[in-house]
Amino acid sequence: VVSTQSTGFERMTFYSSNHDSLYTCADSNWSFITQKVHQLFKDKKLKELQLSKISKSLMELVGHDSDMSLSLEYKNTLMKDGMRCLLESLQEEERRTRTHFDLLYNLGELWSEFMREIIPTLQLIFANIKHLREGDSVERITLEQFRDDVVLNTNIENVIQDLVRENASVYEIPRSVIQMLLVLGNLATIDSARKDKSSFENQRRICNLCALVVKPYINPFNTIKNIPQY
Repeated sequence: VVSTQSTGFERMTFYSSNHDSLYTCADSNWSFITQKVHQLFKDKKLKELQLSKISKSLMELVGHDSDMSLSLEYKNTLMKDGMRCLLESLQEEERRTRTHFDLLYNLGELWSEFMREIIPTLQLIFANIKHLREGDSVERITLEQFRDDVVLNTNIENVIQDLVRENASVYEIPRSVIQMLLVLGNLATIDSARKDKSSFENQRRICNLCALVVKPYINPFNTIKNIPQY
């Protein structure tokens, strides 16, 4: 995939299936898709008419045997931009917080909106991309990006560790945050996490948080005999 970036991803160039020529997707189609996906992350929802237009624009791109390229762009571009938008909104709220609970409450609210509105909408939009159905799914890719680029870029680890040191009741942690940690903690098996240093470390950090807020909880990373060396 060859991409050029300005204010947004306005142009995307794909290798054709025989790898001997390049063709460029219509700027207007790709720009429209990226703008609306960004809007989804910003506003947390899209209107039904917008979804119909996005699907039409996407189908015109899919017709060029570009499933693999689109799936890579989904992960490396659309999701990076979307998670940056979510993190910025969370950080803006964090600057106004005064207690540990404020951060956890804001993160829990974001998680609820993320699961209720954003992921189902993304699944609907990209349902016709083969590599996002048969390979890494839209849900898995999006959750992994949320784990790496949003949750672990907040102060959640210090906040939860402080609550534990203060012997605070687990009931001070919103149930939505506990649900979030359990869902993210179940994203990857140890074997799959071993394949990538960053994924392994991030999954370990999430599971360690699960062990702090969920009792009983069997932390799979505590059973590893040979920590992978990268």
